[in-house]
Amino acid sequence: MRIFDELIEYSKTTKTLQRILISDNTIPAIQKALRNLKPNSDFKGQSQKGLARQAADLIFGLSMSRAYTLHAKAKGYQGVLSVGRVQTPVLGLIVNRHRQNKDHKKSYYYTVEGDFESKCYGLIGKMKPSEDAPVDDKNRLISEKYTRNLVDSLNKSNKAEVIAAATDNKLTSAPLPFNLVRLQQYMNNKYKMTAQRTLDVTQELREKFKAITYNRSDCSYLSEEQFSEAPQTVEALRKIFSNELDIDSSRKSAAFNSSKITAHTAIIPTNQVPNLDALSPDQKNVYMAIAKQYIIQFMPKKAYQEASAQIRVGKEDFMARVKKITDKGFTELLSDTDESEEGTTASNEDFNTVSSLRIGDQVGVHSIKMLKAETKAPPLFTEASLLAALVRVADFVSDPEIKKLLKAKDADKKDEHGGIGTPATRAAILETLKKRNYIIDQKGKLIPTETGITLIDSLPKQITDPDLTALWSEKQNEIENGDLRVADFINELYEEITVLVNDSKIGDLSQAISGGISEPC
Repeated sequence: MRIFDELIEYSKTTKTLQRILISDNTIPAIQKALRNLKPNSDFKGQSQKGLARQAADLIFGLSMSRAYTLHAKAKGYQGVLSVGRVQTPVLGLIVNRHRQNKDHKKSYYYTVEGDFESKCYGLIGKMKPSEDAPVDDKNRLISEKYTRNLVDSLNKSNKAEVIAAATDNKLTSAPLPFNLVRLQQYMNNKYKMTAQRTLDVTQELREKFKAITYNRSDCSYLSEEQFSEAPQTVEALRKIFSNELDIDSSRKSAAFNSSKITAHTAIIPTNQVPNLDALSPDQKNVYMAIAKQYIIQFMPKKAYQEASAQIRVGKEDFMARVKKITDKGFTELLSDTDESEEGTTASNEDFNTVSSLRIGDQVGVHSIKMLKAETKAPPLFTEASLLAALVRVADFVSDPEIKKLLKAKDADKKDEHGGIGTPATRAAILETLKKRNYIIDQKGKLIPTETGITLIDSLPKQITDPDLTALWSEKQNEIENGDLRVADFINELYEEITVLVNDSKIGDLSQAISGGISEPC
């Protein structure tokens, strides 16, 4: 939006200007948009907001990068130390996670498992800790003495009573089509492709083969017009999928909801299906992932039965929960691995045992045992898990006001929940961090270098956390609403940056790796 206005301002035109707003490239959608042109003046606030963000990022990035580069140069460091509103908090996340992983102190937690007998069949139940039990923030028992004494006491019981039991028929809908960040996560998890490589491949599929829709989308939903065009697209895709799959283009999944569309729609195939043999391995893998995620929208839901029972021994309750799939539905094409720990798919014998229980039934107590497990350190970030974190970076913020502002910033977005960066820029930011030698990719794990750690330790917390994004967003909303001038916002910014530059200093860089030269982000 801002780029267009810059061109218009440069041309000094006095003509009446109107905008066409296109969220998807189907013919009906484009025709509808052409019938609903908007005066460009309606978007002045958004344009000014974009100008403020653009100018602030540039001023902040250049000023802070130059300040810290000069400090580093004075200590013998060769290269640029770039600092940026988005780049630096991303590095901060990686550094903090690395420290949490490295500094993790080994400890243990305990679970209690009951082996029960019902009508000559056995069943396993897991105890839910009572309200007064010593537990951690994940509701796990942390006292071995308490747990051992409890198990000894429970093992003296011969009988237990079923206090709740149910068997429910349930359905699981197909996951939504991909937006860019979810596609990048999927490709990194399954094929170890970097976010940037996935973005590059989608660009190739879109521009060279015309095989997919707009590829930089942050949206997972599709329009009503796209549903009306689905029969042609589905028919074109049939040649790359088995005829045995239950695919019906008249099925309408929850993905088709025009009210949830943002600037663009989800990434889906067009009806121009490429020759798969003409694609590179990366192109084929990305295309097939997009195609599968689209085609499952026209397959049945997964159907299953869930049997559950709550069994009371003394004053403690044990839960037994098992599932039996009755119709694989879309998982015939897309493997479904989202099974909860307490509701795993069971054998027919186990399912029949739990589903036969009724409230008031007495069951035998075969044994109660304590299981000991070691707590795990927070895992190092992969590109996939980092991308997931950037979508909801507010979850990593302790300041309640900053957390609130970050979430408010994304209030009108369905796939962002207090995030930082955009789908189009996150991959480039990761590549910049690598080129700067701030981080390295070590067997798929993102590890900060001494340079990255030193920089984060040298910067104020308000820069290494996403505070600026939150605070600037609030100011930029005022600009959009006409309550604040861009010039006033920038003047205030200069005052803040002057203080930051005057207070800037860098730590010991003797172990640091010199970085390459590129523009600050």
